[in-house]
Amino acid sequence: MAKLNILSLNRHGFNMGTLRYLQDKCVSFDVILLQETWLSNDNSGRLDYISPDFVVMHSSAMEQKLHNDYLVGRPYGGTAVLYNKRLLCSVKRIETNNCRCTAVKLSFKSATDLVVSSVYMPFLQAVLIIN
Repeated sequence: MAKLNILSLNRHGFNMGTLRYLQDKCVSFDVILLQETWLSNDNSGRLDYISPDFVVMHSSAMEQKLHNDYLVGRPYGGTAVLYNKRLLCSVKRIETNNCRCTAVKLSFKSATDLVVSSVYMPFLQAVLIIN
């Protein structure tokens, strides 16, 4: 199996700067993992503008927040896996049942299957009390 180049990028939202950055980087990478896209299902198509050579799998963490009565605070989460169409493999989305994780299985003819996932794990502050 040839070398697989993967980029993982945690963004605080998806904007024109992120789009341009990824457009520049996509020529060097086979798989791109995104965290904190802050995109809903309705506007996740913006990821398609990164490159016509990439297929996008996106999971929105915004849907529950958008369906609440009041939008309070900043949006959160949202993950994506983008893979280049030139990869000589079959790709299947893995259903994670979690809006903070997008996963795919890459099946190569001459190599072991590979599972690639983009996961958003927000910072959780823990307090340790010692008596």
